[in-house]
Amino acid sequence: MLNFKKVDATKGALLPSLLIYAVPLILSTIVQSLFNAVDLAVLANMADSGAVASVGATSTIVHLIINAFIGLSAGTKIILARYIGAKDHEKIKKTVHTSLLLSLILGVFVSIFGVRFAPDLLRLVDCPADCFDGAVLYIRIYVSTAPFILLYNYGSSIITAAGDTRRPFYYIVAGGILNAVLNVILCLILPQKVAAVAIATAASQILGAFLITIRLFRTKSAVRLVLSEIRWSFEALGKILRFGLPICFTHILFPLANLQMQSAINSYGVAAVAGNSASSTLETLTSAFTSAFSTSAAVFIGQNIGANQLDRAKKSFAHCLWLGALSGFAVGMFFTLTSRFWFSFLLPDDPVAVEYALIRLRFVLIYWLVGIDNVLNQTVQALGGTTYSALNSIVCVFGLRIVWMNTIYPQNPTFMGVVICFMASWVMMFFTNSSALAFYYHRLKQGKLKKI
Repeated sequence: MLNFKKVDATKGALLPSLLIYAVPLILSTIVQSLFNAVDLAVLANMADSGAVASVGATSTIVHLIINAFIGLSAGTKIILARYIGAKDHEKIKKTVHTSLLLSLILGVFVSIFGVRFAPDLLRLVDCPADCFDGAVLYIRIYVSTAPFILLYNYGSSIITAAGDTRRPFYYIVAGGILNAVLNVILCLILPQKVAAVAIATAASQILGAFLITIRLFRTKSAVRLVLSEIRWSFEALGKILRFGLPICFTHILFPLANLQMQSAINSYGVAAVAGNSASSTLETLTSAFTSAFSTSAAVFIGQNIGANQLDRAKKSFAHCLWLGALSGFAVGMFFTLTSRFWFSFLLPDDPVAVEYALIRLRFVLIYWLVGIDNVLNQTVQALGGTTYSALNSIVCVFGLRIVWMNTIYPQNPTFMGVVICFMASWVMMFFTNSSALAFYYHRLKQGKLKKI
C-alpha cells in the first residue's frame, strides 16, 4: 500500500516514488472534476439546461483570463525543482517569496480585467442569448476571487516542487466539500441558481488559498514562507519570467485558439453547449492521470538534473511516458464504455445534449496520445525548452486550429467537424515534441544545457 508522504525525487526506488508523488495529483484532479460535475448536476436538477449552458459557455473565457497567468507558476516549479535538487537554499527562498508576491499582483489585475470585460469576451465566442446574462454573472463572481485562485496555484506549485503532493490534495477535498454543500444550500435559498453555484465555487477557492498559505508558513522544508523575510527579488523574477512566460503564452494560446471553436459550438444552441461541457468534464477526469504523470516528469527530471543525476532523470522520463500513455488509454476506454451512465446524471432529461456529448467523447479513446504529448512537453520544459514549447503551441494549436476552422471546417460544418480538430492537434504535437526532446536530450548529453 502506498504511503503518501513527501517525496525526495533524487533518492530511493524510482517507480514507487513516482507513484507516491503522482497518485495524490491524480486524486486531486479527479476530486476537483467531480466537484465541478456536482456544479453541473445541481444546476441540471435544480434549474435547467440554460443554467448548465451558462456555466459551460464560460470555460474558454475563464481559461483565457485566469489559467494563462497560472502558467507562470509552472516557471516557478521548473526553477524550484532544479534548486531543490542542487540544495541551493538561498535561491529557493528568493523564488518562493517572489512567486507568491507575483501571484497576488497578477490576481488583482485579472480580477479587475475579468469583471470589466466579461460581456465583451462572451460576445467574442457568440455566447447564446439564452444563457448570456447567466454566463456574465458567473464569470464576474468567479474572477473576483482571482487573487485567491492564483495564490493557491502558485503555492501549490511550490509545495509540489518540493515533493509534497499530499497536502494540496487534502485542500482540494476540503474546498470541494465546501463547494458541494454551499451549492445545494445556496441553490435552495437564491433564485438565481448560476449565482449560487458561482458563489459556492468562489468560497472554495478562498478556502484553498488560506490552507495553502498556512501550510507554507508551517512547513519545515526549504520552501518555508517566513513573513519577516519576504522580499521582492528581481533576479528571481527574471528567472520566473524566463521559464514561465513561454508557458503563460502557451496557456493564452489554447483558449485563444479555441475561441473560434467555442463560437462554432455555441452556434448549435444550448443543447450543444451543455453536451460539450458535460463531455469535457469526463475528458478532464481522464486527463487527471495523464497530467499527473507529466507533472511528475517535470519535477523528477528537474530535481535530478539539479542533483547531476542524469541517469535517474532519464529513467524518470521513461517511467512517466509509459504510465501516462497506459493510464490515458485505460481511463479513456472506461469512460467511453460507461458514458451514458455518467451523462444520465450530468444531462438528465436532455437527450439532444447527450447526443452532442457522445460525439465529442468519441475522441477520448485516443487520450493515450495526450498522455505521451504531455510527458514529452513537460520534459522539454524541464530541460529548458520553454520557448520552444510556446513556439510549438503557436504552430500545432493556434495555427492548426485557426487554419482548420477557416479551411477544413467550412467543408464539413458539423459539430463533429469542430471537435475532430482536437485530435489533429494531438497528432501534430506528438511529432514536434518528439523532435524537440531529441534535440534537448542531445544538448544535455553534451553538457550544453543552460543553467538556471
